[in-house]
Amino acid sequence: MASRVAILIVTFNSATDLESALASIDAQSVDAEVHVWDNASRDGTREIAGRFPQITLHAGDINLGFCAANNRLLALTSAPFVLFLNPDARLRPGCLDTLLAALENAPPNVAAIAPKMIKPPRDGEPARIDSAGIRLSRRNLSPHDRGEGEIDHGQYDAPREIFGASFACALWRRAAIDATTLDGQFLDDDFFAYYEDVDVAWRARRVGWTFLCEPRAVCEHRRSSPGRRGPALAARAFVNRWLLLIANENGDRGWLYLLCLIPREKLRFLWHCLRTPGIAVGWRLLAAGWRGAWRKRRLLAGRRGQTNWTG
Repeated sequence: MASRVAILIVTFNSATDLESALASIDAQSVDAEVHVWDNASRDGTREIAGRFPQITLHAGDINLGFCAANNRLLALTSAPFVLFLNPDARLRPGCLDTLLAALENAPPNVAAIAPKMIKPPRDGEPARIDSAGIRLSRRNLSPHDRGEGEIDHGQYDAPREIFGASFACALWRRAAIDATTLDGQFLDDDFFAYYEDVDVAWRARRVGWTFLCEPRAVCEHRRSSPGRRGPALAARAFVNRWLLLIANENGDRGWLYLLCLIPREKLRFLWHCLRTPGIAVGWRLLAAGWRGAWRKRRLLAGRRGQTNWTG
C-alpha cells in the first residue's frame, strides 16, 4: 500500500547531521516513504544514507541546489502529504504523527503545518526557539522566524496561523503544492537555496491558502548561516530577498519599500562586499534573476486571493 506521507531530504556535505535526522524518522510511528537527494557530496553523506535501507537515495552528479533537487523529488513521489526536512533537523518522538493529525483535521485551505523548532539543547542551558513559523514584517517586508533565539518558556505553545512554514521542517498538502506550482516548479530553481520557503508561502497566500503552527509537534534544528558557506551562498541569500519581493508583493507597501530602502540596501550590500570578498557576484545574480521573478508576478496577477499579513 502506498504511503500517505513522503519525506524529502536534500543533502550537500551533510554527513555530520544526516544520521540523526534519519534515525529520528525511524522513531516516528507514521508509515512514510523517505527520499534523499544528494547534491554531489564529497564527505561521506551517501555512505551515511546507505546505512538506512528503508530510504531511497538519489545521487546527483552536480549540486543542483536545494530548490531544484526538491522539485525533482516531488516529481518522483505522489503521496498526498509531503514533509520537507533539512538534514540538520531532528524530529522529536511523535512530531510527524502530530503534524499529520493537525493537517488532516485543519480546514481544507491550510496548505502546510509547521512544528515548533528548537535549537539543539546544550548542557545546563535553557532551550531556545529556532522557529515557530515564518513572520513577514509589516514595516519593511522582511521575513524572519518567530521567536528565533528566545528562551522557550511556552510563549509559542498555542497553535495559531502563521505567514508560512520554514522548510527546515514543514508538512505540506500535495494539493497545495500542485496549486502553487508555476511553470512546472514548486520551488523556484533560480533561488537555488534560501528564502524559497518565504517565496512559496507568499505565493500560496496570494491564491487563498493559509498556514498553521502546531507547537505540540517539536523538531530540533541546528542551522548555519549562509555566510559560513562561502560568499556565493551569502550573495544568493541577499539577492533572494529582492527576488521574492519582485515576484510577490502586489501592494503599495512594495513600492514604498523600494523607494525608501533601496539606498540603505545598496549601502548594506556594498558593506558586505568590502567585508566578504566574492559576495559582489550578487549583482550578477540579481541581473540574471529579476526577469524570472517578474514573470512569476505576472502569472500570479490573475489568480484569486490577496496577501494576508501576520505580525
